[in-house]
Order: sequence, then structure tokens, then C-alpha cells
Amino acid sequence: MGLFKPYDRTTSASEQKATTSGSAASSTASTAKTTAKKSIPTPSRKQAEQARRDRMQPVLTRKQSKMKEREARYRSRDESMAKANALPHNTMIRDWVDGRWNIAEFVLPLMLVVFATTIIGAYFMPVLTYVASYVIWGVFGILVLDVLLMWIGLRKQLRTHFPDEPLKGKLSYALSRSMMMRRSRQPAPRVKRGTKFAWPYHQDVR
Repeated sequence: MGLFKPYDRTTSASEQKATTSGSAASSTASTAKTTAKKSIPTPSRKQAEQARRDRMQPVLTRKQSKMKEREARYRSRDESMAKANALPHNTMIRDWVDGRWNIAEFVLPLMLVVFATTIIGAYFMPVLTYVASYVIWGVFGILVLDVLLMWIGLRKQLRTHFPDEPLKGKLSYALSRSMMMRRSRQPAPRVKRGTKFAWPYHQDVR
């Protein structure tokens, strides 16, 4: 057993030296880390609160800010339109317009046809240009008459069902509705064309 004692002492010394070196390195790293931490000044309470607000509400670029404002405007417009459309008298106006044939709905497609005819006539048949001009004036005359009849009937219904409601803005609302193609109207029509007007409707008449 005495033969192995020098070996054991040597091994024990080596292990102790390695352990001591490791502890010293760890202590040095810990000291360096602590020193590095201490070299950074501790933020004040005001700075910490500002940093927290910046994380919760990040600073937007100019482009992002404009986009956010535009989305807010669109959202506000949609909400105001939805509230206006939900009013009972506006619902009645839509039902009145949707239940009749409106010349204004077909003016734009007709004008496109007349415009194309005018261009063709200018090159091939000049007489078509004169015919198209008379057609345009005729269409406008029929449009004015149709809008007048629509307003006379609508005004009577408004006075019957909403006697205290002012008429201001009602014609423009009805006219803008009548100029839209039926499929693109929002809210969607709930009555068929030619339906006898018997407002209020208790259910959709499609």
C-alpha cells in the first residue's frame, strides 16, 4: 500500500490545484459581471415609467402614423354611416327607392353607350353624333321627371309616417340610392321592384 501513497498525494494535489483554479476563475468572472452591472447607472423611476410606456405604445414612423389615422377615419365613417342607415326614416327611403324602377340607375350605362356612338359617328357616320346629342337631352329630361315623381311620392310617405322629421337631406339620400346599381347598394335591397309600398315591412319581401 505504501507504493501508491506518492501517487495518491500527487493526484490529490493536482485535483486541489484544478479546483482552486476553477474557483478562482469563477470568482473572477462573477466579479467582472458584477462590476459590469455596476458600471451601468440604475435608471430612475421616471425613466423606467417612460420605458414601460414606450414598450406599450411604440413610437410609429410617419408612414405608420398616417396609415393609422386613415384607418381611424374609415372606421369612424363606416360607424357613422351604419348609424345613419339604421334610422327608421332612412330605412323607409331605401324601401321606397328599391321598390320602384329608377331611371337614374340606368343613366350611367346609357351614357357610356351614347358616348361610344358619338365617337363612332364622328369617324364613320356624322349623323349619329346629332342623334346622340338629342338622345342625351331626352335622357336628362326623363331623368328629371322621374326624380320629381320619386320625390313627390317619397315626401308624401315621409309626411305620413314621420311628420316631425325634417325633409332636409332626404332627397339627396334617395337620389344617391337610386343612382347605384341594384346589386351594389348597401345595405342590400330587401324589397323587389314593383312591390306595393306598405311600410313598415315586418319582414323582407324579396
